[in-house]
Amino acid sequence: METSQLKNININTPIGQIIGIVGNSHSGKSTLCRVLAGIIPKIISATISGTYTIAGRSPMDDWTAFNTSTGVVLQNPAGQLSGLADTVADELAFDLINQGTSADVISKRVANVAAQMGLTDQLRQKPESLSGGQMQRLAIATAIITQPQILIMDDPTSEMDPVGRQQFFHWLTTVKDTTVFIVSSEIDDLCEVADSIWIMSEGELVSQGSPQDVFNHLSPEWQIPTPTVYQMAEKMNWRLTGDVFPVAAEELKEAFDATN
Repeated sequence: METSQLKNININTPIGQIIGIVGNSHSGKSTLCRVLAGIIPKIISATISGTYTIAGRSPMDDWTAFNTSTGVVLQNPAGQLSGLADTVADELAFDLINQGTSADVISKRVANVAAQMGLTDQLRQKPESLSGGQMQRLAIATAIITQPQILIMDDPTSEMDPVGRQQFFHWLTTVKDTTVFIVSSEIDDLCEVADSIWIMSEGELVSQGSPQDVFNHLSPEWQIPTPTVYQMAEKMNWRLTGDVFPVAAEELKEAFDATN
């Protein structure tokens, strides 16, 4: 008997937002990413009922156009590299070369993206010589170098050290004119950068809304931890207007000021 890995998902969300996707193991987060990216069913065969579009495009209708406008970072960063590049710089240039981009533009974009991801010093290294965190940053860099309208990232900081993770989430706040879907267990970081949080449980989208709204209305059965800021505010009984606890640093300051 076939079972649905994703079910009862029906949502509209504005473009240009950062959407954090949260859930326990086997909740459907990675499957949702693959569907959003068109990997399912275009590369991995699956039966899908219903339709979806992102920024007016659907992989079901025009895979080539959709794929060109979408950057994807999967859980295994090494698996999405070309395997044909001698250096990090060559790996970054790979997709641009295939698109027929001029050498001058390629050179500028490689330098710019390497700087964004903290890889400038590694440009002449072999990709396989990178650390796990550096490999993840390279995977992100290859996804953004084509300047996609949509960026889908599945746990992109899992191998980064705390400094690298902090730098990544800071970088995420600088991304403009891009719709970002990011799966992450870094609840505190998501609350600082996300416009919307989606909570997955057993293949269903069980909650969605602003970080403040979602984390103030968690169901125990989802087994999702509350943010550190929420826990601190709850202990001190610092509340915001509407009798809710803050979930981000600026909100915590606002709640403190309101209480004191």
